[in-house]
Amino acid sequence: MSKPLRDLQEPVRALFTDLDGTMVADGQLTAEILSALWSLFDAGLPVVLVTGRPAGWGHALASLLPFSAVITENGGVSFVPWDGGMRKLVALPANELATWRSLMQRAAQDIARDFPGARLSLDSAYREFDLAIDWNEDVHLSAEQADEIVGVLHKLGLAASRSSVHVNYGPPNVDKWVACQKILETCFPGLSAPFDEVVYVGDSLNDAPVFGALRKSVGVANVRERWEQLPHQPKYIAPSAEGAGFCELASRLLTLG
Repeated sequence: MSKPLRDLQEPVRALFTDLDGTMVADGQLTAEILSALWSLFDAGLPVVLVTGRPAGWGHALASLLPFSAVITENGGVSFVPWDGGMRKLVALPANELATWRSLMQRAAQDIARDFPGARLSLDSAYREFDLAIDWNEDVHLSAEQADEIVGVLHKLGLAASRSSVHVNYGPPNVDKWVACQKILETCFPGLSAPFDEVVYVGDSLNDAPVFGALRKSVGVANVRERWEQLPHQPKYIAPSAEGAGFCELASRLLTLG
């Protein structure tokens, strides 16, 4: 049984956060959300962004905002500000990735044929590792159709998960938690498994691997919309949805010191 956010009592040393449906409000990074992010930075609490959005977004966000790292494409490509520059981490060697990308492109064609209205997301042009089928951003399919698409992709041997806007899919054995572990090893050598001093906040099915791995996992209130579908549920729930819930978590962490 998940607990209310006020029951989160112990200080933490790092916050990992989803973007869509979690750190935004109606698709926007509002002044309140940005203020909460900068308050965490000023307090010395590192924040790592973990999103299904493309690598192109990740490089920009890592360059412009005070993130300690940005994980994109559900773990496929990560960016770490490093020695005045940017370090890039890719989950697979280029030759292996090329083979998977060919299969992924063929899968996109099959899905467009078999699911009228489904198509690659507009941001797929900026993806290096995975691809995304748009189901709830610029086109509108049902959640049931999106889950059928996930099943088709799994049968092809691909990893696939539904976010609040896309079905992200790519090579197997790569997900948000796998990438979070790599960033923890790279950027936070003072932290060790089971990472009880790390908090993760999210809202969707592609956040489930991290919900299951960390003892301090938080869902913003809209996570309840897909509660029964989550194989792993967050341990705490924020009172409010989306960006407001993120701000509530930020305020809570700042009071914990």
